[in-house]
Amino acid sequence: MGLEELDFGELPSSIEEAFPAFVRIVTDDYKKQYKNDRSVNSDQNGNYDGTYEPERSYVTAILAFLDEFQIGADLVDISDVEDNRDFYMQFGRFKSKVEYIVTRHRLRIGRLRSGTSGTVLEIELDFKAEIGKHLETVRKIVNKEVNDKKKKDKIIRKIGSLKLEVDRDITTADALFGQMRDLGQAIGETAENLGPAIDKLEKIKKIFWDRTSRVEQLPKPERPKLITNENDPNFTADYDDEIPF
Repeated sequence: MGLEELDFGELPSSIEEAFPAFVRIVTDDYKKQYKNDRSVNSDQNGNYDGTYEPERSYVTAILAFLDEFQIGADLVDISDVEDNRDFYMQFGRFKSKVEYIVTRHRLRIGRLRSGTSGTVLEIELDFKAEIGKHLETVRKIVNKEVNDKKKKDKIIRKIGSLKLEVDRDITTADALFGQMRDLGQAIGETAENLGPAIDKLEKIKKIFWDRTSRVEQLPKPERPKLITNENDPNFTADYDDEIPF
C-alpha cells in the first residue's frame, strides 16, 4: 500500500502504534520514489541532477503526521531548505531522528503491554466472556444495519481490536478506554439507527468501570549506592593494595 492509497482510518488507534505504522508506509513509498527518481535524474556515470523530491515528500509526510497529532519531537523542519546539497545532508539527520522516535514508540508499546507503563488493569475471566458476548451482538447489529461497506468494515476492525485488548491477561486503562472510544466514534459516524449497539457499548463501559481490578505494580527498588568505608572512623586506606605499582 502506498501513501496515496492509505486509509488513515485503518491505522492503529493508539499514537504509539500508529506512528511506526505510518512511518513504515511512508518509508516504503520513499524507497519506490527514490529508485524511480535516481534512474530518471542520474546520468550514465551515476551523477544525480534532481531536486530530491522523494526526500522532500518523506519530510513533508512525517511533519504532517507529527503536527496533526501534536507529537512533541525534536525534529527540525528542513522542507524549505532550497540548496539541494544542504537539504540532502540535513535529510540524513532528519531520517535518523525519525527512526529514534519510532524506536521510542515501539519501546513504549512494549512497556504498556507488559504493564510497566500506565494504570494496569485485570479483567476477570467471567467478565471477559460477558464482554465478548456484548461485542458479538454489536457485530451482528452492525452487519445487519450498516449498508456502507467501508464504514461496516471499519467498525468490525474496531470491534476486533477491542476484543483483543479485553482478552489480554493484563491491559491498561488508556488502552481499554482508547479502544472503546474509537469503536464508539466509528459507530457514531454511521447514519443508521444503531441504538441497540450503543446500549451494548454502555454495558461494556460499565463492566470496565465496575469490574476491572487494578494490578499493583512492584515498587521501584532503591538504586544501590556505591558503598565505601570512608565514613567508618576506623577505616584506613591501604594504598599499596590499590595502586598496581
